[in-house]
Amino acid sequence: MDYVNTLIGVLFACFLVRGELISLRRSKRLAPGPFPLPIIGNLHLLGDKPHISLTQLAKKHGPIMNLKFGQINTVIVSSAVLAREVTQKKDLMFSNRCIPDALRACNHNDFSAIWLPVDSQWRTLRKIMNYHIFSGADCDETTQSN
Repeated sequence: MDYVNTLIGVLFACFLVRGELISLRRSKRLAPGPFPLPIIGNLHLLGDKPHISLTQLAKKHGPIMNLKFGQINTVIVSSAVLAREVTQKKDLMFSNRCIPDALRACNHNDFSAIWLPVDSQWRTLRKIMNYHIFSGADCDETTQSN
Protein backbone atom coordinates (compact mmCIF):
# COMPACT_ATOMS: atom_id res chain seq x y z
CA MET A 1 0.00 0.00 0.00
CA ASP A 2 2.91 2.36 0.69
CA TYR A 3 4.24 1.73 -2.80
CA VAL A 4 0.93 2.75 -4.36
CA ASN A 5 0.88 6.04 -2.43
CA THR A 6 4.50 6.72 -3.35
CA LEU A 7 3.84 5.92 -7.01
CA ILE A 8 0.80 8.22 -7.08
CA GLY A 9 2.85 10.99 -5.45
CA VAL A 10 5.71 10.63 -7.93
CA LEU A 11 3.32 10.62 -10.90
CA PHE A 12 1.54 13.69 -9.54
CA ALA A 13 4.88 15.50 -9.12
CA CYS A 14 5.90 14.54 -12.68
CA PHE A 15 2.65 15.94 -14.07
CA LEU A 16 3.12 19.18 -12.11
CA VAL A 17 6.69 19.63 -13.36
CA ARG A 18 5.68 18.81 -16.94
CA GLY A 19 2.75 21.24 -16.77
CA GLU A 20 4.98 23.98 -15.39
CA LEU A 21 7.52 23.49 -18.18
CA ILE A 22 4.79 23.59 -20.82
CA SER A 23 3.31 26.75 -19.34
CA LEU A 24 6.73 28.42 -19.29
CA ARG A 25 7.17 27.70 -22.99
CA ARG A 26 3.68 28.95 -23.85
CA SER A 27 3.87 32.02 -21.62
CA LYS A 28 3.67 35.57 -22.96
CA ARG A 29 5.83 36.50 -25.87
CA LEU A 30 9.03 37.51 -24.18
CA ALA A 31 12.38 38.50 -25.53
CA PRO A 32 14.86 35.64 -25.86
CA GLY A 33 17.03 34.84 -22.90
CA PRO A 34 18.54 32.04 -20.86
CA PHE A 35 16.25 29.53 -19.19
CA PRO A 36 15.63 30.59 -15.55
CA LEU A 37 16.03 28.36 -12.53
CA PRO A 38 12.84 27.85 -10.47
CA ILE A 39 13.43 30.14 -7.48
CA ILE A 40 16.40 32.38 -8.24
CA GLY A 41 15.73 32.84 -11.95
CA ASN A 42 18.84 34.06 -13.76
CA LEU A 43 20.61 35.64 -10.77
CA HIS A 44 23.31 32.97 -10.90
CA LEU A 45 24.40 34.21 -14.34
CA LEU A 46 25.38 37.72 -13.20
CA GLY A 47 28.59 36.75 -11.39
CA ASP A 48 31.06 39.14 -9.79
CA LYS A 49 31.06 41.64 -12.67
CA PRO A 50 27.46 41.98 -13.92
CA HIS A 51 28.31 44.33 -16.79
CA ILE A 52 30.68 41.76 -18.30
CA SER A 53 28.21 38.92 -17.72
CA LEU A 54 25.41 40.92 -19.38
CA THR A 55 27.68 41.69 -22.35
CA GLN A 56 28.42 37.98 -22.82
CA LEU A 57 24.72 37.12 -22.50
CA ALA A 58 23.86 39.80 -25.08
CA LYS A 59 26.32 38.26 -27.54
CA LYS A 60 24.58 34.92 -27.10
CA HIS A 61 20.90 35.99 -26.89
CA GLY A 62 20.82 39.27 -28.82
CA PRO A 63 20.57 43.00 -28.02
CA ILE A 64 17.18 42.64 -26.29
CA MET A 65 16.89 39.81 -23.80
CA ASN A 66 14.66 38.78 -20.96
CA LEU A 67 16.17 37.84 -17.60
CA LYS A 68 14.28 36.72 -14.55
CA PHE A 69 15.62 38.02 -11.24
CA GLY A 70 13.77 35.99 -8.63
CA GLN A 71 10.12 36.36 -9.63
CA ILE A 72 10.57 39.62 -11.58
CA ASN A 73 10.95 39.60 -15.36
CA THR A 74 13.51 42.15 -16.54
CA VAL A 75 14.11 43.29 -20.11
CA ILE A 76 17.75 44.11 -20.83
CA VAL A 77 18.48 46.37 -23.82
CA SER A 78 22.17 46.48 -24.74
CA SER A 79 22.06 48.35 -28.04
CA ALA A 80 22.11 52.17 -28.16
CA VAL A 81 19.74 52.28 -31.14
CA LEU A 82 17.23 49.97 -29.47
CA ALA A 83 17.56 51.79 -26.14
CA ARG A 84 16.66 55.06 -27.87
CA GLU A 85 13.61 53.44 -29.43
CA VAL A 86 12.49 51.95 -26.12
CA THR A 87 12.84 55.21 -24.23
CA GLN A 88 11.31 57.45 -26.91
CA LYS A 89 8.66 55.38 -28.65
CA LYS A 90 7.73 52.61 -26.21
CA ASP A 91 8.08 54.59 -22.97
CA LEU A 92 4.51 53.97 -21.74
CA MET A 93 4.98 50.22 -21.90
CA PHE A 94 8.11 50.30 -19.75
CA SER A 95 7.28 53.17 -17.37
CA ASN A 96 5.13 51.41 -14.75
CA ARG A 97 6.87 49.79 -11.81
CA CYS A 98 6.19 46.93 -9.47
CA ILE A 99 5.00 48.46 -6.18
CA PRO A 100 6.35 46.88 -2.96
CA ASP A 101 3.80 45.74 -0.39
CA ALA A 102 5.33 48.02 2.25
CA LEU A 103 4.19 51.05 0.24
CA ARG A 104 0.72 49.66 -0.34
CA ALA A 105 0.19 49.11 3.39
CA CYS A 106 -0.05 52.84 4.20
CA ASN A 107 -1.28 53.94 0.75
CA HIS A 108 1.97 55.77 0.00
CA ASN A 109 1.77 54.50 -3.56
CA ASP A 110 -1.39 56.58 -4.21
CA PHE A 111 0.29 59.96 -3.62
CA SER A 112 3.83 59.62 -4.91
CA ALA A 113 4.82 60.47 -8.47
CA ILE A 114 7.32 57.62 -8.39
CA TRP A 115 4.72 54.88 -7.92
CA LEU A 116 1.70 56.33 -9.76
CA PRO A 117 0.75 54.72 -13.07
CA VAL A 118 1.18 56.91 -16.12
CA ASP A 119 -2.09 58.82 -16.39
CA SER A 120 -3.38 62.39 -16.10
CA GLN A 121 -2.64 62.64 -12.35
CA TRP A 122 0.94 61.50 -12.92
CA ARG A 123 1.42 63.99 -15.77
CA THR A 124 0.06 66.83 -13.62
CA LEU A 125 2.40 65.98 -10.74
CA ARG A 126 5.32 65.74 -13.14
CA LYS A 127 4.57 69.21 -14.56
CA ILE A 128 4.35 70.68 -11.05
CA MET A 129 7.65 69.07 -10.06
CA ASN A 130 9.37 70.26 -13.23
CA TYR A 131 8.19 73.81 -12.68
CA HIS A 132 8.71 74.18 -8.92
CA ILE A 133 11.29 71.63 -7.84
CA PHE A 134 13.60 70.94 -10.75
CA SER A 135 13.84 74.43 -12.25
CA GLY A 136 16.36 76.83 -10.81
CA ALA A 137 14.13 79.89 -11.27
CA ASP A 138 12.53 79.79 -7.80
CA CYS A 139 15.89 79.35 -6.07
CA ASP A 140 17.44 82.28 -7.93
CA GLU A 141 14.57 84.62 -7.03
CA THR A 142 14.81 83.83 -3.31
CA THR A 143 18.58 84.31 -3.19
CA GLN A 144 18.42 87.62 -5.08
CA SER A 145 15.73 89.09 -2.79
CA ASN A 146 17.95 88.58 0.29
